[in-house]
Amino acid sequence: MARRHTPDQVIAKVRQGQKMLNDGHPMIEVIKELQITEATWYRWINQYGSEKNAEASKRTKELEKENARLKKLLADQMLANDILTEVAKGKFLSPEPRRRAVRMAMEKFGASERFACQVLGQNRSALRKKKSPMSFDEAQLRADLRAVASKHPAWGWRKARWHLLATERWKDTVLNSKRIRRLWREEGLVCKPKRRKKRRTGPDAGEQKRLTAEYPMHVLSFDFQSDVTSCGRHIRFFNVIDEYTRTALAIIPRRSFKAQDVVAVLEGIIAETGAQPAFVRCDNRPEFTAGALVEWCNEAGVSTAFIDPGSPWQNGFIESFNAQFRREQLSGEIMDTMVEAKYLADEWKDIYNHERPHGSLDGLTLSRFWDEWVRENQLAIA
Repeated sequence: MARRHTPDQVIAKVRQGQKMLNDGHPMIEVIKELQITEATWYRWINQYGSEKNAEASKRTKELEKENARLKKLLADQMLANDILTEVAKGKFLSPEPRRRAVRMAMEKFGASERFACQVLGQNRSALRKKKSPMSFDEAQLRADLRAVASKHPAWGWRKARWHLLATERWKDTVLNSKRIRRLWREEGLVCKPKRRKKRRTGPDAGEQKRLTAEYPMHVLSFDFQSDVTSCGRHIRFFNVIDEYTRTALAIIPRRSFKAQDVVAVLEGIIAETGAQPAFVRCDNRPEFTAGALVEWCNEAGVSTAFIDPGSPWQNGFIESFNAQFRREQLSGEIMDTMVEAKYLADEWKDIYNHERPHGSLDGLTLSRFWDEWVRENQLAIA
């Protein structure tokens, strides 16, 4: 089989043959020493024999190397762009997502570990570092967080943390809020963004001080909330809360309400709590401005605090309660009958008062806050 020589080998043999000829060796010895034919020798002389041809060959070789280097740079740049477009669409804020992106780049694009780490800004030693084994306490904490999220899908990590702190297992443990938030995210649970609160006031906000509750059963707020059953018929929920403790005193579902029905619910609350409110706050619905309710307030010595028409922010406590009831219960339940609606309302009322931590009360449940207030103010009550 004919042997194929590289340009470097040809140039070296041509120089060797020319040196032998200059030393007086005959041509037959030269071609025998170089192991080529005489025709090949003359062909090599024409191509590489002169200095000019040798310089051109050297320059060609350099251009080929430069071209190969540029092709590799272009291919690497295109591969890096593909990786950044497909794998790293956003900014990585934690190590684990960056590790997953590197592994994905290696599997999907066939990139080397070094190249993928360089493109994605991942340290190779950090990539190879194995995750420390999970402790029993952390595994238990993750399981409890998943259980809370499963039972209360609308809760965020803050309420979950307060709820765990109230349980027997975690009440004596320091549950750092940043740790709970991190585990909540790692478990893929819902994380509500914290919205900036905005105070809405009427045109006379600076002229008249708004009525503020100072103790339980001082001010009651109530309002109606609408929903529908599966057959399309409307339901009206009559919601009553205590403004000081935020406790839900009544969630009554009916197809329709009259002023007498409102009075009956309020009398039932007074009989259940053993205390009479000093004020009731509501809007100007016909059921609330009817003579039956006004007459009952006058006889019971209860003052009314009607809000201005078209100003729901003046009754913010009940509006907030309605929003929570809508988000945590009504939006996730299908009601077929009024009996089912009453059961779901009572169930959520019990959870809201006894299990759900409240942010404005430092994570206490509403029933516990009311009990602590009564215990601290026993002498004043007596």
